[in-house]
Amino acid sequence: MAKKLITCLIAITLIACSSVSIYATDEEQSENAATAADTAIETADLDDDMEDGANAGEDAVADPDVDSDDEAAPVDEEQEKEAAAKAAAEKKAAAQKAKAEAQAKKEAKYKKGLAAYIRSVNPTVSKTKSLNMAGYFIDKGEKYNVAPEVLMAIAQNESTFYTNAHSPYGYKGLMQTSDALARKYGYKPSSLYKAQVSIEVGARYLGSMKKQFKTYTKAISAYAYGSGAVKSGNYSTAIAKKVLKTRDKIEKYLERNNYV
Repeated sequence: MAKKLITCLIAITLIACSSVSIYATDEEQSENAATAADTAIETADLDDDMEDGANAGEDAVADPDVDSDDEAAPVDEEQEKEAAAKAAAEKKAAAQKAKAEAQAKKEAKYKKGLAAYIRSVNPTVSKTKSLNMAGYFIDKGEKYNVAPEVLMAIAQNESTFYTNAHSPYGYKGLMQTSDALARKYGYKPSSLYKAQVSIEVGARYLGSMKKQFKTYTKAISAYAYGSGAVKSGNYSTAIAKKVLKTRDKIEKYLERNNYV
């Protein structure tokens, strides 16, 4: 009986030890598995970090097809310069246009003033005809370097702005010039009754006298008496003074009526 009991105890002891060993083995395996899992996770994280680092390194390499910040800056700077230059050119063009428009408006106003003065002296002259006359006085004055007001003053003194005026001495038209002078400048004497031709001939001759004698007083005296009389000193300045006085009157008329 005792032998059987001992045998049972030994068997139980062996079974117990075996169970402990089995349980211990299971726990070690679990711990080993957990350790392996942790190691795998750490390895995976390390691989991810290495991959990210490689990607970062690749991103850091300059792409030859893409400009770097340093290379893009000059392009932006050049574009800004072009834009500024374009804006400046447009501003200049606008200023020039505004200036031209203002000048044209000023000239038109001046022309209207001269035409109004002509009508104030000779009411029989129509508005259209007076504007045409004023335009001729301006254009021919500029062409031959004489003031339009001086040309108008001569016309007023010679013909009171009648285009068909003629004198017993053979002088014709607004400016009362001779047939010989008309022919000299390439015109028929009969064409002197046209305002444009008469003003052209008169302005051209007065311009040449002014160029020769330098002053309006002598130039107008030569217009009235001939250049030979002025050269010899055998002339009067009365007509010249009257013409210049009329010129002053025209200028005051323009100022008073806000045409200049």
